[in-house]
Amino acid sequence: MKICYVAVDVAVPHFRGASTHVYELARNLIRLGHDVHLVSRRIRVEQNSFEELDGIRVHRVYRGVFFPSPVSEYLQVGRQRKTGFVDLVYRAYLFTVYALYAGIVAANLVRKNNLDIIVERETSFGAGAMASMLTGRPMVLELVGPRCSILSVKRASRVLAYTENMLPEGVPRSRVVIVTAAVDTDLFKPDEEQGRIVREKYGLGSSTVVGYVGTFQTWHGVEELILASKAVLEKHPEVRFLMVGPYYEQMENLAGRLGVSNAYTFTGPVSYRDVPKYVNAADILVAPYNPEKSELRKRYGIGSPLKVLEYMSCAKPLVTTSLKPITDVVQDEVTGLLVPPGDVEALKDALIRLIEDKDLAREMGERARRRVLGKYSWLALAKQFENVLSEAIRETYGRDKGA
Repeated sequence: MKICYVAVDVAVPHFRGASTHVYELARNLIRLGHDVHLVSRRIRVEQNSFEELDGIRVHRVYRGVFFPSPVSEYLQVGRQRKTGFVDLVYRAYLFTVYALYAGIVAANLVRKNNLDIIVERETSFGAGAMASMLTGRPMVLELVGPRCSILSVKRASRVLAYTENMLPEGVPRSRVVIVTAAVDTDLFKPDEEQGRIVREKYGLGSSTVVGYVGTFQTWHGVEELILASKAVLEKHPEVRFLMVGPYYEQMENLAGRLGVSNAYTFTGPVSYRDVPKYVNAADILVAPYNPEKSELRKRYGIGSPLKVLEYMSCAKPLVTTSLKPITDVVQDEVTGLLVPPGDVEALKDALIRLIEDKDLAREMGERARRRVLGKYSWLALAKQFENVLSEAIRETYGRDKGA
């Protein structure tokens, strides 16, 4: 198949989880023998408008058409959404002018390269639907979050979702396919030597290390982790916390106010290829999601739990929250420990349990790795996409065009 993957709100490459998702899915569709043209976001003038990346033909577009948008900064992760007049006008622009512009770009790619089908990631404001309407090609909507265009929902012949919580009202269940999340099991794997190098770099020595990887958004639950760590450190003062990712400053300040900053190392962002080294440097990993901190997440849930799978793939014991779709991936007391969202006391107890019971921690990590290998690779997800796209193409063309 020849695929146009429209993800105009996602920069590729980048250290954000959305970027990892788009890149890995496209890369593994190519591994299955398909051609992929990716329409992604251009966030800097220095970026090329076109680049071939691991076989993916990446076409980048500015939000401001001729320049990066002066209103929205890609690096402002977790900023509070404004509801004033300027923001309302900007959102209207994204779902109309920008969607049409990006849709025309995608449509031209489809025509020029005779592409068979369009996949639109839901944060593309309807650009994929526009391209589908302009070219007559079938479109499949990928729902990782809830912020999709009504036009995209109506235009899509199939809706691929990672949890039913993300589905907009009125979507016929006959068009919905629930797919599993994924992780690069070749990149994320146990590696004691790389972990040791990271521990030496930050002076962690032989301490028990609790790790977190992410962008420190409010609903990621890092505040609850830091609150829980105060009690953990009272019982186990030798424990250290390795916090990996950008936009950590508020949490670093919180650790200082609580008097636990000496136990914390905030590394800042690291490249995607280096993330496994930091995961392997930790003994216990945490993903304490708390959707109550975000109106959007409170209503729709958390989407694809990428970091959870990355932890598991490195054979690490983890503590995370009992939410869908995490509960589909993590079996409590078997491949990890699940705690209620926002429950600081339960989070503290789970951490202390794994700190004190190293045999349990090791066994959980080993079982987690086996579970991921059996079901959650990117190649397995790409095969799910392949089946759905082939079906959509057959319905449109009456045959397996391009397959």
